[in-house]
Amino acid sequence: MNKSDYHVGKSERLVDLGQRVKAVRESLRLSQREMAASLNTSASYISEIEGGKANPGPGFFLDLSAAYNVSIEYVFHGEGEMFYDPRTRFPRAEFKDVNDIDSPEKLFWLMNRSSMFKNSLLGYAARFYLENEAIIKKNFRKDET
Repeated sequence: MNKSDYHVGKSERLVDLGQRVKAVRESLRLSQREMAASLNTSASYISEIEGGKANPGPGFFLDLSAAYNVSIEYVFHGEGEMFYDPRTRFPRAEFKDVNDIDSPEKLFWLMNRSSMFKNSLLGYAARFYLENEAIIKKNFRKDET
């Protein structure tokens, strides 16, 4: 799986992603307001995501997965089951070191359980962005077309 597989940039991908977020919400029998409250966001933001008008960041997906046991593969690609089986969801013993992280689900699982890891990763990402801002913006504009 490629890192770019998890970048949502084109409007049709945003619409597809939004529809899957809506399917998750409806499967849980939650209103936009109820989901928003549990994810510490607004109902209008949930509406924008579901309508393909907002491109949520990693924090949204982390919170969605943690709060509702939602599969990131399902939300991003529509593949696999909508929800993880809670009995088989990445036990801590599976991680011996950072090299054992080989999927977004494992990364999100670890970020959700280790604030030090999450803050370190976010700090690294911010530094990487600042150091490579021109290249990232150039590639982002290419991806939009």
